[in-house]
Parts: sequence; C-alpha cells; structure tokens
Amino acid sequence: MKAVIMAGGKGTRLKPLTCYKPKPMTPIVNRPMMEHIINLLKKYEFTEVMATLFYLPQVIEAYFGDGRNFGLQVLRYFIEETPLGTAGSVRNGADFLSETFLVISGDALTDIDLAAAVKFHKAKGATATLILTKVDNPLEYGVVITDEEGKIRRFLEKPGWGEVFSDTVNTGIYILEPKIFSFFQTGQAFDFAKDLFPLLLASGEPLYGYVAPGYWSDIGNLEQYRQAHFDVLTGKVKIRPAGREIRPGVWTGEGVEIAPGAVINGPVCLGDYVKVGEQAEIDEFSVIGNYGIIQTGSELKRSILWDHCYVGADSEISGAILCHNSHLKGRNTIYEGVVLGETVTLGTRAVVKNGVKVWPHKNIDSGSVLNESLIWAQKGSRNLFGNAGIRGTVNQEITPELAVKLGSVFGAFLKPGAKMVMSSDNFRAARVLKRAMVAGALASGVHVYDLGTISASVTRYAIPSLEVKGGVHLRMSPQQADDIIIEFFDQSGLYLDKNSERALENAFFCEDYLRADANAMGELTFVPQLVQPYLEGLVDAEIRELVISRRFKIVASVEGGSLSLMLPSLLQQLGCEVINVETKPSPMRERLRLRTLKELAGAMNTVSGQIKASGADLGMIAGNDGEKLILLDEHGELLRDEELTAFLSFLVLKYKPQATMPVQVTAPQYIEELAKQFHGQVIRTKANPRSMMEKVAQERLFPSADGKNQYQPEFDALFCFVKVMELLAREQLSLAEAKLLVPKVERGYQEAECRWEDKGRIMRSLFEESKDRQVEMTDGLKVFHEQGWALVLPDADEPIFKIYSEANTSEEADALGQLYMERIHELQTQ
Repeated sequence: MKAVIMAGGKGTRLKPLTCYKPKPMTPIVNRPMMEHIINLLKKYEFTEVMATLFYLPQVIEAYFGDGRNFGLQVLRYFIEETPLGTAGSVRNGADFLSETFLVISGDALTDIDLAAAVKFHKAKGATATLILTKVDNPLEYGVVITDEEGKIRRFLEKPGWGEVFSDTVNTGIYILEPKIFSFFQTGQAFDFAKDLFPLLLASGEPLYGYVAPGYWSDIGNLEQYRQAHFDVLTGKVKIRPAGREIRPGVWTGEGVEIAPGAVINGPVCLGDYVKVGEQAEIDEFSVIGNYGIIQTGSELKRSILWDHCYVGADSEISGAILCHNSHLKGRNTIYEGVVLGETVTLGTRAVVKNGVKVWPHKNIDSGSVLNESLIWAQKGSRNLFGNAGIRGTVNQEITPELAVKLGSVFGAFLKPGAKMVMSSDNFRAARVLKRAMVAGALASGVHVYDLGTISASVTRYAIPSLEVKGGVHLRMSPQQADDIIIEFFDQSGLYLDKNSERALENAFFCEDYLRADANAMGELTFVPQLVQPYLEGLVDAEIRELVISRRFKIVASVEGGSLSLMLPSLLQQLGCEVINVETKPSPMRERLRLRTLKELAGAMNTVSGQIKASGADLGMIAGNDGEKLILLDEHGELLRDEELTAFLSFLVLKYKPQATMPVQVTAPQYIEELAKQFHGQVIRTKANPRSMMEKVAQERLFPSADGKNQYQPEFDALFCFVKVMELLAREQLSLAEAKLLVPKVERGYQEAECRWEDKGRIMRSLFEESKDRQVEMTDGLKVFHEQGWALVLPDADEPIFKIYSEANTSEEADALGQLYMERIHELQTQ
C-alpha cells in the first residue's frame, strides 16, 4: 500500500522551537518527528510515500531527499502554494493514489499497529476508516462517536466541556479509498475532519472508526513535546532511541566521550559525538543532541538539548529545552519550563527563571536574571480564558506585566488603527491593571477610549454606540476575594466567541503578535460621559409612564461605585419612592474589595426588615459589578434566580407576539409551557454568557429606547430591574403575586470534584448509560427522569462537574443530583 504524510504544519504553539523549522522536523530523542513516522510506515511495509508540504518545505526535502536513505522505495513531494486543507492537499496526489491508501500526520508520535487498522478497514468494506484513540482531555481534538460495530455516528470538532460525550478522538490517521476524490475538486480547499467526513456521513458512505490500542500524541504544545521524550525513554511508546544501549536506560550515539568522573543516571539519550566533562551529571529523562558539549561540573535534569548545544562549566539546567546552537558560557542556571530558541547565547552567570521563552538569535548579558520572555512574564496555563473572560489572583496570576501583554495581544487582534474601549470598576486593583492594559493596547497601534470607572453593562452599551471594534472591562470577582476578572467584548458588545478566544490564546502563548513602531502607536481619549445615554436607553416613554403610575416604594441596597450613582437617577425616572439602606462599608473596604457573602447576607436581612417595617413594594440589592440583581418581595421573601428568569420569559412571550425566548439549558423546564401558552418559542442556549448574549441579540428582544442598541437583562442588574417593574405594572400585581404566574418547582445544585483528565471518560460513560432515556445535549448531558431532570455540566474553569436538578419536591430534586454525584465518584474510582 501507499501512504501520504501530511507535513505542512507550522507548529505555532511549539514556538520558539518551530521558528526556523516545520513541526515535522522538530526532533524527538534526536530524530525528527517525521522520521519516526517514516520508520513506522516502513515497519508495516508502506514504502511508497508522498508528502504534502507547505511551511518551509525545503527543510524537509533537504533532509529526506528521495527517501532511499530512509528505507523507502519512493518519496514524492507535493508543495501547496496556498493552504488547501488536509483533504485538498492530498487531492494533489490523486494520480499517485489509485488504490487503498493511508494518510498519516508527519508531526505526531505513535506506535499504532497500522496493519491491524488496514485489516479492519477491508473487513468492513469502508470508504474511509478513521483511526481513533482515547485521551484524557478531548477538548483540543476532534471527538468521534461510534456504535458497537465501529460505524461513525457523530463528529464534534474541538468541543467545549459541555459538548464532550466521549474520550475517543480522531488521531488524523486515515485509511481511504480513491473514491473519496469524487466528492471534491482539485484545487478546492477541503478538510478531512471538517468537510469530507461529515459529507461522507451525510451521503451514507460506509464510514468507520477503528479504536487502536497503542501510543499516540499529536504533540500540540511544549508540555506534550517534553512528555513525548519521557515516554520514549521509559518505553511507553515502542520507539527505540537512536544509538546503542551501553547499559540499562543509557543510549549513546557514535563517538560519545564521557569523562571518568561524570555521572550518567538513566534513562537518558546522548547523540553522536557528545562530550560530557569531569564531575558533570546527566540525570534521568535528559536528551542531548549530536555534538553537544557539557563542561565540567554542570548538571542536566529532565532537559532536552538539540544539536550543537554548548553548556559551560558549573551550569545547572532543570526541565528546560535548548534548541540548536544554544550557547551557555558558564555558571548559568536555567529553571523548569524554559525554552531557548536557536542560537541563543547566555553570558556567564546569567539566570533564566521558570517558564521563560527566548526567541532565536538573542544574546543575554552576563549576570542577567531573566524572569520574563525578554519583555513579558510567561506562566504556564491550562487555558487563558474561562467561562467569561480571564480571571486570576491580583499580582500573583494577573500581574501588571501580564496585563500589558494582554492589552497588546488584544490590540493586535483588533488590528492597528482600530478603536476600542476600556473600563473598570472602582476598586484600586482593577484601575491599576486597566492602566497597564491601556498601555499595552496603545503600544499595539490601536486607539483607546477610556470610559473610566463604570459597570460592564455600560461598557457593552458603549461599544456599538461609539462604533468601536471591541472592548475590555476589568472588575473584581464577586466569588473569590483578591481575584480579578478581565472581560473581552467584540464589536457588538458581546463576549468573544470561542474562535476569537483561541486566537488570542495562541497569540499570547506563542508571543506572536504585531507591535507598532514609534510613530504608529495609538492615542488615548477619555470618554466618561456614557452613563447618561445608557440610562436614557433603559426605559422608553410608554413603559416609563406605566411604571410611574404604580408609584412603587422600594428599599434599595447598592454597593458603592458607579452603580450607586446610576440607581438614583433611574429610580427618579421611574417615579419610585426610595428607602436607601446604608450597609456602612469602611472606606478601605470600599476601595479594595467586594462585599463578602456574610456581608451580603446581612444586607438581605436588613433590606427584608426594612420592607416589612415600611410597607414597601419590594427590595433590591445590587453588587458593584452591576450584573447580579437580588430582589425581595413585599413580605421580605427572596425571589429565586429561576423565578427571575421566568418573569423575563413571561414578559417577552406574552407581550411580543410569536417571540422566541432564549434561556440557558439550566433554566426551568416550565418555560416551554409558557411558550405554548402564548404561541411563542423557546430556544435553549449553552450555560455560558456568550451563548446567551448572542441569542438574545439575534432575537432583538430588549432594544434600547431609541432602538439602536441592545440590553442583556441576564447580565445587567439595572435593566433586569426595569423589566421586573414593567411586568408588575403591566399585570397590576405585587411581586409576591407575580410569583404565582409560573409553576412552583424545586431545584437542586451540587458539585462533584473530578480530575481534568477524567472528564471526557466520565461524560462518555454517563452518555452511554443514558441511552434508554430522553436526553438533551445542548450543553453537558441533561437526562430526563420520571420525577424531573438532571443536568451534568463539566465546568470550564475548575476540575468539577456542576449538577443541576429539577423536580416537584426538594427531596426528589436532591435525590436526582445525588444519583449523579455518586455515579461520577464511582466512575473515577474504576
């Protein structure tokens, strides 16, 4: 059989390793990844091979030539002039591929039995067979769901946790029939995973998945690159390191010189003509490339050195990667996670701290202590973005240096010359970090409108009003003391979509983004007067008169900041009598952090008591972030979050004929009954802010008074309050009476701890166990039972599952949640 090696990858997330070489040429234990793939093909008698190339093709051609020196009969190259996608690039060699053929990535590491996969393909009579494997974390892969016979039923390309129903993923290794070329044209941009396979599935072609035992890693980031070396050295992957094993776990190439006083602790791999000096120590899981020199008294621990690296005397390298021609002059210390690009020179006694990446051809002065990637700090991270923006502890995880970098990355994303807004709440840390982000954005060449200290709701309103390309708002976290949240918005004022977040993450981690020159930096303009237009847009004239006619009496407790300045103006517009409850925060607390849960509970008790004493119609509590609204009825009883969602749904469905109301997957099930009652529709969204915001904006349910803007009541305490006032005025009800408009149900919420690497496996198991029940998979796994439903939702920010449940009684709701809590625990221990 013939084989195709797809070798066009840039390896963006491996930079600076891939600055001067394509990813397939990045070495694993002193051999390029693609050479390991060729050896695997040769093992299973694939000796006629074509390679598709795009990025730095000359590097691959120069190394492999015609393939004969590597045991191949034929090695042909097809170079893409423009990106054609995985299938489009293979289509260029259709004349070469006249019979069943195999496609494999040239930049992964695997020992999968290809012969067994081919046998499976032929036994099934498949048009295409995808070789699959099981992984701990399926988020960055294409998830494939098959039936018991291996027939493919569904694809999910790089899902979010809420979409993960299997830990079985696409390896990018395929066995294909030439028939596939009839489904698309030569020169057409076409991808196997995104285009061809879904088309084959829809066309009814026999499409199978073969779950292969064995090792596979796509080596998508630096951590996986390190781990691949460790896996080879420990024998986890059936690839023999280059050279000969001179003693258990110690492989050496030709001409290696090890001084008598040197210490070598395996497993290690030393390339050709490596020299190890007296008293030097090479510790386990270290790899040294060809012609490497380790001078007297130096120590290597769990480090990877490419060819021609020189380590001067008395240096210490721990957990680092050094690319070709790295030169350490002596007495250097390099800490864990460091990556030195090609031809980097460190002067004597220079120190490189944890996680720093140095781009190629840089010289570090003697005695320097480098704790940033030349300019910015770099810290490893599972993901940059969480469920809504970026969050972390002030001055530990979110530093001013990191804020500058985030500003630059976002500015470069928006493109030089674009305009954006920035704002923060009134807390000191948020204001300081905002200034740092402003500096970074200006340095990228974008122009910044500084909106001052306002709520995120006003920032979202300002973005389309000012016709800018995006915005950033910084606020202290209401959940975790000392944490800050950095929210990024697109040109519509919505949270960034997943693709934009990934683009920013790639630019951030790879430090690959544009910086403006001295004459092209952006300008800063202060625009503090956006609050009034925002307030004026909250209520149109008809609704204002309707609410004024009710003459509501309200007890209000609002934390300091911009919201405390905005609320009196709004309530005055609505003709409300207001009783303000003073929570008496200390001046220091007012500036530094949000109310604690204990303080919030105290405020609720105070407001409840004041309602009863004054005969008020209702009470409201709003936080400094302007997002969370807490309402209490005329009896001082709390309005639950799901009741607030139901009120908004009732208002839309009754007073907007044939409307479609978006609600999150966690919302009560009876909202569908409301929709039937009023001849409307309900659409369920994922349990993340972007999904909800996007659907609300698309339906244009909550326009501003002038119709030019859109509000988001789920994320805007003041607008949500206005909508509740409107409902009470239209229906001529009190808040307690309004609760009777919707059915009473009981709900439960629990959290189950779960390791990140177990989430995909557990979701697959729960999905398989629920096949006989009605399920919804909008986000997570929602399973319907006789007494109600339970939703198992993998959290995007924490190693937990969130479990929501609903039933007619609290006991039944809790029991449903507990059922899944216990099952998740059982699955983790299996």
